[in-house]
Amino acid sequence: MLPSHLVKVIAVILLLLSSFQVTAEATITLAAEDNWAPFADHDGKGLSHQLINSAFSRVNIDVESTVVSYARGLVMAKKGLVDGVFNLHKEQGTENQFIFGEEPLFSTQASFYHNNAHPIMIADKWAIPPGTRVGVIEGYEYGDELAQLTQLKLIQVANHHQLINLLLLSRIDMVIMYDQVAKQYLNQMGVEQVIGKSVHNHTGILYVAFSKENPQAIHYAAMLDQGLRELKKDGSYNRILASITSD
Repeated sequence: MLPSHLVKVIAVILLLLSSFQVTAEATITLAAEDNWAPFADHDGKGLSHQLINSAFSRVNIDVESTVVSYARGLVMAKKGLVDGVFNLHKEQGTENQFIFGEEPLFSTQASFYHNNAHPIMIADKWAIPPGTRVGVIEGYEYGDELAQLTQLKLIQVANHHQLINLLLLSRIDMVIMYDQVAKQYLNQMGVEQVIGKSVHNHTGILYVAFSKENPQAIHYAAMLDQGLRELKKDGSYNRILASITSD
C-alpha cells in the first residue's frame, strides 16, 4: 500500500492532467478571408472571428486563423490544408464540397449596386437588362438564383476595392455586394454618395465550412454548433452581433 503522502501527490497530478485535457481539447486551423469587413479583414479581425473564436472557446477548442483571399481559402479547405474556411453560403454547389453544421454564423442581405451617375432603374433583379456587366468577387457565392440570370455578363475580380473602382470608372454597370460589407468599403473609400443600392439579390446565410479531407470535420461542425448555441443561450451572440448593427 502506498504511503498517504504519495497518494495525495498522485491525486493532485491526475487532477492537473484532467484539467489540462478539459482546457486544451484541440486546436483547429481555419482559413479566414482578408477582404470582407466588418466580418473578416486583412488584420484577422471582425465579427466572424469574434463569433467563431467565442463559440469554439465554449467547447475548449482553440482557433488559429490563416488570413488569405476568399478564393485561396476555398482551395486550401478543399485540399485539406486547413480544417475549414470562414463565411460560406450554404447552397447547392458548396454543400457537395464541404461539411456544414446546423447553426449558421449569421445571415446578411446582398444587393446590386450601381453608379448613381448612371442608375439602372428596375423593379427587381429579374428585370436587369440583357448584357449588363455585373462585377462579383472571385469564388463568392451569391445564391442559387444568380445562375438563372443568364442575361448578365459576370465579371470576376479579386476584392471589393477593385469592384468599386471599376464601377466608379464605368468599366462595369453594377456590382453585387453584401449590404454591411458595402457600407464598410463605400464609407472607407469616401464614395457612399456616389455608389447607390439598387435591388435585392439574396439573403446569405453564412457558415464555417469544414474540409471533407479531415476525418474530424463532422465532430468540429458539431462542436461549433454547440458553442454557438451556448453563445445564444447566455446572450453573448446578440451582444457580438450588436457591434456592427450599432455602427
